[in-house]
Amino acid sequence: MLGNIINMQGALDATESMIEKSYPVPLISADELSKRLKKKENILLFDTRTSGEYAKSHIDGAVLLPPETPADDFIREHGGLIREKTVVFYCSVGQRSSNYLQRVYKTCKAEGAKECYNLRGGIFRWYNQGHPVVNENGETDDIHGYNPLWGMMIEKRNTSRK
Repeated sequence: MLGNIINMQGALDATESMIEKSYPVPLISADELSKRLKKKENILLFDTRTSGEYAKSHIDGAVLLPPETPADDFIREHGGLIREKTVVFYCSVGQRSSNYLQRVYKTCKAEGAKECYNLRGGIFRWYNQGHPVVNENGETDDIHGYNPLWGMMIEKRNTSRK
């Protein structure tokens, strides 16, 4: 186990496993989400990171939802948008978004959400598997690492894009 944690991909795997044990919520993989987005399925993405993390990069089309947003405020602001949609929450590695989904799952379903998921491994797993992220200038390879330790779980891409 320690050898896997030293390997940063193993660290993300171990982090995902711990989060899944702590927050038993429905999960969607990065690849499955990507397929569904490409098919233009009716999906609403919520990024539960800070505004600074979101500004640096996010999944295209995601709505910023600060993790401290009370459930009642979320439903008041977004309840009408989630009807008949698949709702996906994500953060850096899945902890904040799992926590948030756990708090609002029943209410989302009562408001008519078709499905509710947490993105397994968060934006780190999404990016590490080669899926794009954007900022206000378009596609980017700049991912907010949350903190220096977690930031080491982001695989650097060999690109010349600025």
